[in-house]
Amino acid sequence: MDAGLPERIHLLPLPPYSPELNPIEGLWDQVQDVTCNRRHESLDALQETLTAALRPFWESPARVLSLIHYWLHAQANATP
Repeated sequence: MDAGLPERIHLLPLPPYSPELNPIEGLWDQVQDVTCNRRHESLDALQETLTAALRPFWESPARVLSLIHYWLHAQANATP
C-alpha cells in the first residue's frame, strides 16, 4: 500500500492511451448526442439542453455507475 493513502483507496494503473476506461468519455458521448449539429439560440438554450442531458446522472447513482466499465468497477472494489 502506498504511504499516505487511506486504507480503502487503491491506485489503478491504466494503459497510456485508454479512452474506453475513462468514464468521462462515455459521458461526453452522451452529451454530444444531444448537442452535436444543433444550433442553440442563446446560452440559456444551450444550458437547458446540457442540463437535460446531465440531469439523469446527478439523479441516479446507477446511471453514473453505467459510465464505469465492469473491469474498472471490479478493480476499484477489489481487496488488495
